[in-house]
Amino acid sequence: MKSKFRLATALAGLVLAGAAFTGLSQAQTTYSAEQSSIGTLLENPQTRSIFEKYFPELAHSPQLTQALEVTLPEIKANNRGIVANGVVTDAKIAAMDADLVKLAAMPKAAPPPPPPAVADWPTWGYDQSRTAWNQGEKTLNKDNVGKLKVLWKAQLDVPINKDVLSTMTAPVIASGMDVGGKTRDVMFVLGANDTIYALDAQTGEKLWQKNFPNPHKATTPASWLCPNTANDTPTIDKKRGLVFFIPSDGKLRGVSVADGSEKLTPIQMVAPFARAWSLNLIGDVVYSPSGRACGEVFDKGSRMGAAALSGLRRALPGALHDASAVNAVDTSDLSHPEVTHFFTSGARPAAPWGRGGAVKGPGDSVLVETSNGLYDPAAGNYSESVLRLAPQATRLMDSFTPENWRDNLAHDMSGSASPTIFDFSGKTIIAVSQKEAVLRLLDAARLGGDNHMTPLWASPKLGNDKKIGTDPGQGVWGAVSTWLSPDGRRFLYLPMQGPASVDQPKFPITNGPVPNGTILAFEVVNNNGQISAEPRWSGNDMIMPDPPVVANGVVYALSTGGQAMQNYAKPGGPRMPWTESNTLRSTPVDNMKLYAYDAVSGKQLFNSGKAIPDWVHFSEPVVALGKVYVVTHDAHVFAFGLK
Repeated sequence: MKSKFRLATALAGLVLAGAAFTGLSQAQTTYSAEQSSIGTLLENPQTRSIFEKYFPELAHSPQLTQALEVTLPEIKANNRGIVANGVVTDAKIAAMDADLVKLAAMPKAAPPPPPPAVADWPTWGYDQSRTAWNQGEKTLNKDNVGKLKVLWKAQLDVPINKDVLSTMTAPVIASGMDVGGKTRDVMFVLGANDTIYALDAQTGEKLWQKNFPNPHKATTPASWLCPNTANDTPTIDKKRGLVFFIPSDGKLRGVSVADGSEKLTPIQMVAPFARAWSLNLIGDVVYSPSGRACGEVFDKGSRMGAAALSGLRRALPGALHDASAVNAVDTSDLSHPEVTHFFTSGARPAAPWGRGGAVKGPGDSVLVETSNGLYDPAAGNYSESVLRLAPQATRLMDSFTPENWRDNLAHDMSGSASPTIFDFSGKTIIAVSQKEAVLRLLDAARLGGDNHMTPLWASPKLGNDKKIGTDPGQGVWGAVSTWLSPDGRRFLYLPMQGPASVDQPKFPITNGPVPNGTILAFEVVNNNGQISAEPRWSGNDMIMPDPPVVANGVVYALSTGGQAMQNYAKPGGPRMPWTESNTLRSTPVDNMKLYAYDAVSGKQLFNSGKAIPDWVHFSEPVVALGKVYVVTHDAHVFAFGLK
């Protein structure tokens, strides 16, 4: 009975898809009774209604799920036992097509107004779309941000280890929560020690902490690439008063924001010791991609075991290592959560390890960018690509793979950043980049056109002329951020590592030479129907910049101070062993600096200088409640604000 309920829920998700993604329209999708799959026709309430008008027998067939991937003409040619012969006719298909044409010509209803912006920061990148734009922040602005001071700092008891670059996650924040009978603004960070910490976001006072010991013992020695620790930024379900996270045992936890008591029955979401990335809550479904083959699959009879055994096993000692995946857990019933996996390969390739994890797409679909590996979708290898998956990561809906994917694979220049998504000129646009250092704009309705390899627009090379993957890391790492100005201008912000390309277009406004990296700001424009992005400004020279965030017309960016070299080798010599490169990787080259810029002009408004003595790896600044929060490798939380 439960499987039937899940099936009905999945179909309902498809039916409601057109209305579920606030602010993003499916108006650009072209529906055809002859060419669209039945699943596509069902994903929009209006087209589903037309479908049911002409084919009620098929719409209500118990075997409907067997037909989601095929077209009506294919059912007519071979009914697959789903409906009786003669139900699907050429005349009905033609009549339905005529109704679809009329539907396309009808004026589109205005989208529902967006929900009120919140001033807290409930998830990585602020929202499900990973815009990194806090639309509710009203205190800090271009006029006062230059007066930022350290208001408080808190030391957490997370041990420091040279094999663990990410000591703790970026914070997430929920305002106005009841904690011990008092209304508090609560900050959560997950430590590499499997401890979730709750702090008062106004004062830094520790409210509570809870540890979740891992019962498994790792058989693979820890390294900075696979430290066997928790890695995922939590996400907050404010409506239910929960915070979700994954400790190193790989089980999704959902605990009360008030006291850390468990409200969700723990469920194995990823393999123990896996590198799980930032959680995203869409509806009641929690998503987290995993990759790098760090996880150890102890149950070879599980779905994770079957996927890993089907691929090329990574040559590491010990247990079977996990296959790259997008993982989803339906938490609508907290007592009986259910997990789904979409495996992007059978081993380490195609890891969707962008900092923001899965990104919400149209109709509650999810978007990820995958890393290096063979692109062979017929064999289940989805490397070098942007993927759009159906809700709950149940199937692949669309994909984009650049035509030069083989060159990217040869030089380790593929996915290293999460995309972002926004509306522009009647389309839903996805902005994405990677170590290759090319910015691409994709149409969410048809990611890569007919051949799945044609973007709406692609920039020239912006960096990484030497085609270097990791030594030192160059190109765009982390995520792309976006902001809409009050006068309707759409901006994109990229964290670029390494020097500019000789092909990089000229930026009208700069803040000096940038040999190490910087923030690049673009404006999305429409010139006679051609959507593109034009350079506007670049920031200061930065060491391994983290993805910037935006609030109230101000861009905040971190120069992390981290080491961009991974396994340094002298020309012709061997790469450094893990036991030496961990020291290299955990030794910073500078202290972390927080910058603030005018989001339009790029004028520098603030520089924290030496206020933050340590560094950080793979994080982001968080702007909420009139403050800017950052975490450091030595387990400090800093709060900047106005005194």
